[in-house]
Amino acid sequence: MAKAGHIALDNPVAAGGAVVMGLTSCLIIANAIGLQPGRHPAPLFSTRERAEEPVLPESNGRRNDLQVQEISTLVLDLQISLRRIGLYEGPLDGLSGPATERAIRAFERRAGQAETGKANEALLALILLHGDAPQSSFVPVPRPKPGANTAPPSNVEPSGIAEVETDPHLQKIQKALSDLGYGPLKADGVMGANTTAAIKRFELDRGLPLTGEPGSETIERLEMVSGLSLSG
Repeated sequence: MAKAGHIALDNPVAAGGAVVMGLTSCLIIANAIGLQPGRHPAPLFSTRERAEEPVLPESNGRRNDLQVQEISTLVLDLQISLRRIGLYEGPLDGLSGPATERAIRAFERRAGQAETGKANEALLALILLHGDAPQSSFVPVPRPKPGANTAPPSNVEPSGIAEVETDPHLQKIQKALSDLGYGPLKADGVMGANTTAAIKRFELDRGLPLTGEPGSETIERLEMVSGLSLSG
């Protein structure tokens, strides 16, 4: 020790540097062994227990993912038709929810149908046949019995409904829509509720404005999809 002291006194710079290097080495070793907050990716020896990774809750071996409901053109048409007759006040979003189900049940009750609250093509056709009249004036008409004489009495005057002329151009459009699956639709050349609904569904699928009319933009897109010439 005395000899080391004499050497340090004779070489104070070298002795001080050796002391600083020694302290630095000790701090590095202590920091590497016990002062790191996390686990070294490739340690020479284990110094702490490895924490287990949290396991997310699973259901039947699959992670719980949020289910996104798809927009239905059928539900959208029902919402539009039910709003026209004053039974639906919710958003026109094409999503089947409580408000849509309540409106369907209300229509089924007033139409004398069994309450299901389910959207289907038959229900849409029944609403479209009802038209735009207010629901309060809708009275279900019983079907005639098989074999019954349905001819009007002789003292009843004819309704005076004029025969509607068919439009050949519209017939082509109706046939193209029906071939693409936008039905049920009859190519009769008469602009009716079913034709309007079919055009709206086509416009919705193609990202066009919902007009329900055979406009130039709708006809042009229908020609592109069907490959037919629908010019008048």
